[in-house]
Amino acid sequence: MMAQQYWNDIGAKKVFEDPLYIDKLQPFLSSTAQIVEYGCGYGRMMRLLKSAGYHNLIGFDFAPNMITRGLRENPDLDLRLLEKAGVIPNGDESIDAMVMSTVLCCITDEQKLVELMAEIRRVLKKQGVLYITDFLICEHPRYQEKYSSGMQQFGEWGIYTTNENLTVRHFTTKLIMHLLNAFDIQWFEQFDFKTMNQNPARTFHCIAKKSFKRKQFSPKGLPNTFAR
Repeated sequence: MMAQQYWNDIGAKKVFEDPLYIDKLQPFLSSTAQIVEYGCGYGRMMRLLKSAGYHNLIGFDFAPNMITRGLRENPDLDLRLLEKAGVIPNGDESIDAMVMSTVLCCITDEQKLVELMAEIRRVLKKQGVLYITDFLICEHPRYQEKYSSGMQQFGEWGIYTTNENLTVRHFTTKLIMHLLNAFDIQWFEQFDFKTMNQNPARTFHCIAKKSFKRKQFSPKGLPNTFAR
């Protein structure tokens, strides 16, 4: 199942609980900062940000049912449907911060990962802030079995198909750091987490600032981090 179809048909009916560590983010942003969330779903994290005093907020998602639900539950939020996944409809260096929660895990193609990170860098102002959280490879036997099966099907350790027929990937820290090589890491921490299905998982939360160094992304330069 394609990610857009999953989030539109199945994901839009779920309730999510992944945290947003606003106390870590606040030192980097004033209350007037323009914050965009890519993959906002029904606006849960936008609501958390607004409750913390941020009001210049825009959320984008490519699943129409997610946006419909979000506008119904949070009519005061600015939630918008993306015309094309991977393309953020903001001008160059126009926003102060980007928030992205469990979006990368739905992208199994390395080129698309690289392109999305470059697009985020494009829209961020100089020294703009990226808050990102996603799944790391987990040592729990449940996931090791899934990774093993996925290795046979996809040829990479960490990619697998869920029971709901969605193909996802979990990351090594090394690959995340490569994807963030055009950013300066301000905070990075790993957490044990329960998924919406109450399964054990490993996640990371990271705050990174746009680098002045103009580093370039290259999918050819990504390491083979999924080898066992």
